[in-house]
Amino acid sequence: VIQKTMHKLDAMMMTNVRTAAINADCILIVIDACRVPEKVDDVMEGGASDVEEKPPTLLVLNKKDLIKPGEISKRIEWYETFGGADHVLPTSAKY
Repeated sequence: VIQKTMHKLDAMMMTNVRTAAINADCILIVIDACRVPEKVDDVMEGGASDVEEKPPTLLVLNKKDLIKPGEISKRIEWYETFGGADHVLPTSAKY
């Protein structure tokens, strides 16, 4: 997860994460399905979103069991339409 930096150590670690994302063959982003949807580029904050040939992106919506059944399909549709990921996969550790 790429989060906003809080300390110098966080900033250094996030720089490494972004560099790895730029050089990756593919990107796996795991997002809490309960959170408000956001674009992949916003999540990456200047990582692979800045390169011309962005690697394929798989967005995993975790904790789908905590969302109402009708809501998860709306989240999937939103991410497929506006999210910027190549594929969206809902999942849950419960089942």
